[in-house]
Amino acid sequence: MPLDPGSALCYEPPRPVTLTGAGDAVRWARSIPDFGAVPEVFAVFLGRAGRLVRAVWLPAVIGFDELADWPDFVFGYAPAGGVEAVLLLVARPDEGAEPTMADAETWDLMRLAHDARGLPLRDIVLVDGPRWHSLAETLG
Repeated sequence: MPLDPGSALCYEPPRPVTLTGAGDAVRWARSIPDFGAVPEVFAVFLGRAGRLVRAVWLPAVIGFDELADWPDFVFGYAPAGGVEAVLLLVARPDEGAEPTMADAETWDLMRLAHDARGLPLRDIVLVDGPRWHSLAETLG
């Protein structure tokens, strides 16, 4: 499936926002109207001390497992000034937040792809309604 880079939406905060971990990232995402109502992925690019530099909403047609097949799609949205890490928020309503074996495999593939490009993957956070799960805490 070809991915259309023009279908993603970018957000750069007008004021500093600090995301020190998965919980902060989920709280930030829940400030977005209807976050998690449909399957969606946010690539959150972090600067020094966890400062949110840019967040990119990837359309629901892109599945979490598909991102491992097209890592350059995410890297194409990294800010030109560089970042220290990226965190992926994966909303998957009615699928649960507990990781599956496929999630563990995708975590490994994504970490390798990000490390190879010098953009460390800090975490992948699975979100289903009020529940969320950090893969870095479980598998990292």
